[in-house]
Amino acid sequence: MTDEITQTAPADDPAVAFEELRRAVSLTRAAIEGLTAARERMPDYGETLGEMLGALKDADDRLSRIERSPAISLSPAAMAAEIVKASEAARAADQKQMHEVRDEMLRAIGRIDTMVDHGRAAHQQRRLIISTGVGAAAGAMLLMAILPGAVARSLPASWHVPEWMAARTIGLDQREAGEKMIATARRESTSRGR
Repeated sequence: MTDEITQTAPADDPAVAFEELRRAVSLTRAAIEGLTAARERMPDYGETLGEMLGALKDADDRLSRIERSPAISLSPAAMAAEIVKASEAARAADQKQMHEVRDEMLRAIGRIDTMVDHGRAAHQQRRLIISTGVGAAAGAMLLMAILPGAVARSLPASWHVPEWMAARTIGLDQREAGEKMIATARRESTSRGR
């Protein structure tokens, strides 16, 4: 302890006193410069703090809206009743939409059935027309094979229609056709007689 007192005791020599003062000022100056340098090296948190302040304001606004919401003031039983009511309304809307879709599908199916029926009817009608045409053609051929002979036989004999038809069939006039028919008849009779 006595050493400390002797070391801190003022010296009579001004040069020693100035040297001690110079060391104290130098030490103080170094300390101040160190504090200033440390302060300059400190990061700027202003932008980050501003962002945090904005986020806190947004959170505060949201909390205020939640606190003003009528759902917060409801009891659990009332909240359950509101949920049931909302779900019934949603189901009713879904039911209505499902009925509308079902009705539209039934109408579309009806239109498709109608088109298929029209297609079938057209196909059946085409088959009926073809079969009727074939039947009519066959009937006309049969009628044309039978009717002229029946008509020719029903006409008066003085008209000589069968003879005329025979000549037309052979492709000669009546006289030549008659001669040819007589010659053919003679040959057949002679060949039968043998």
